Amino acid sequence: MNARGMRIVFVVLAMTVSGVYATWKFSEAPPNDTSVGMGIQLNDFVFAPKETLQITNVELFSTSKAQNVSVNFTHPTYVSSTITSQAENASVTYKVTVWNNTNVTYWYLGPSWQEYFESNNLIGAKNGITITTKDNSDDKGRTFDEADWVPPYTERDFYVTYTFGVNAIGSYISTLLSFDFGIHMDAVHDGFCELLNDKVSTYGYNYIAEVFNQKYAENKTTVIANVGEDKEIFDNLFGGELTINVDGQEVPVTVMIRRDNVDNRQTGDSYSSSGAPTGCEYTIYITSEALTVGGKPLVYAVSYSNGGVGGVGDTWYQLGQLYEGTAPTKTYDSQGNLAFDITKWVATPNEYEFVDGKSYKVGYEQGDQYDKLKTLEQIMSANDQDVYNDIDNSQILRKVYAVVHSSANYNRAGYDALKQAFEKAAPFYNIYNNGQEVKIKREATRAELVPYMVAIQNAYDYYNQVNGLAG
Repeated sequence: MNARGMRIVFVVLAMTVSGVYATWKFSEAPPNDTSVGMGIQLNDFVFAPKETLQITNVELFSTSKAQNVSVNFTHPTYVSSTITSQAENASVTYKVTVWNNTNVTYWYLGPSWQEYFESNNLIGAKNGITITTKDNSDDKGRTFDEADWVPPYTERDFYVTYTFGVNAIGSYISTLLSFDFGIHMDAVHDGFCELLNDKVSTYGYNYIAEVFNQKYAENKTTVIANVGEDKEIFDNLFGGELTINVDGQEVPVTVMIRRDNVDNRQTGDSYSSSGAPTGCEYTIYITSEALTVGGKPLVYAVSYSNGGVGGVGDTWYQLGQLYEGTAPTKTYDSQGNLAFDITKWVATPNEYEFVDGKSYKVGYEQGDQYDKLKTLEQIMSANDQDVYNDIDNSQILRKVYAVVHSSANYNRAGYDALKQAFEKAAPFYNIYNNGQEVKIKREATRAELVPYMVAIQNAYDYYNQVNGLAG
C-alpha cells in the first residue's frame, strides 16, 4: 500500500468469535456462498451462510470412566457438554470441525467461559475440570494453541479433552465454553515502513518529517492521530479512512503516530527546533472499539528507526516486534475527539518469537527481570541477559557461518541473501575459534538486535528451501 490513492487496510487481532481448534485439514475449498432455499408458505426465504468462522460439527470421539455424555454446539463456536457418573480422572474427548467462511485468516486465542453457568466454576480450578486442545487425538498435551490458525475458506478439525479431578466427581456436570478466534494485524508495519523509506513521493518520508517539525514548532506536540484536524494528514498518507476487516465488516480504527526517542539511542530523526527531542523513532499505535480482550481495549505498537547498530545509512527498519498492550482513552483535541493516552501504554503479558526456536516475554509480573518490562521505552531499550543467553552459541549463527565461509556454497541460489543478512548483523556478535563459538555483544538493545537476528533466520530458511536442504 502506498500514498498514491490506495487505501491501506489494517487487520488487527480483534473481535473474537467463539469456536474450538482442530487437526489441520487444509481443504483449499471455494467460498461457501451457496444460498439455501427454505420452503415457506406463500413465499421462499433465501439466506446465505454467515461470513464468519463457525463450528460445523462436534462429535464424541472417546470416553474414559464417563457415562451419559452429551455434546452440542451453537453458532458461531460455542460447545456445551453434560456428563454423569464420572470417576476421578475421568475424561471425554470431542472431535470438532470448524469452517472459516471469510477471506481472512483466524488465529486461535484460547477458551473462555462464564463461571456462573452450571459447572463452569470448576473449569481450571484445582482438582476440577481441565480443558486441553489437541491437534491430534493421541497427543499427550496441549498442541493446538495461539500459534495455530485457520486460513480463509478452510475447514479444520481438532480434538478437545475434558479431564475431571476429584472435585468434579458428581452425578451431573454441565459446561458451556467459548473457544475464541481472532484476526491478527497485517500490513500496517510494512505499509508505514515503506512510507518512511520513500524519499521521492509527495506524501512519503519528507512529508511525514515536515508535519512533525511543524507540529512541534507550533505547540511542542510529538504525536498526530487520524482524528480531528490531523485526519487530513492521514488521508494524504494512506489515501482514505483506515479500517480493519472484522467478520466481513470494515471497522474504523484509531491510529496515532509518535515521533520520540523510545530506545534511549541517538539514532533516528531529530526535530529542527533547538532543544527538541533527538534520536527519535517513529512509533505507530492502532486500536478500535472492536479490539478488546477481557473488556480492556487493545493497542498495538511498533517502532521504526534508522542508522542504528548494523543499520545502513538512512534506511528505516522495524525495531523488535509488533507489541500488544492496553492504553486508556483520552480527549485528543479541543473539539473533544477521543484517542488514547500513549504515555500510559502498558504491555499485556505476551511471549514473542525470536530466532532459532527461541522466544522472549514482556509484561509479566514475576520471573526473570526481563519479564517485568511493561512500557514501550523499557521494552525497546532493554539489554536482555536472557535473550542474549538464548542465542549465545546458538546453532543458527554457527550454521550460517559455515555456509558463508564455504566456497562450495558460492553462486548457489539463496547464498547472497544469507551472506548479506549475516554481515549486516555482524556488529551484534563476535565469532571465535573459526565459527565454533559465538558470543553476543551486551551493548545492543533488544530493539536493535531482534530485526537482524530474525533476518538471519529468514535468510537461512530461504537458503535451505531453494537448495532443497533440511532446516
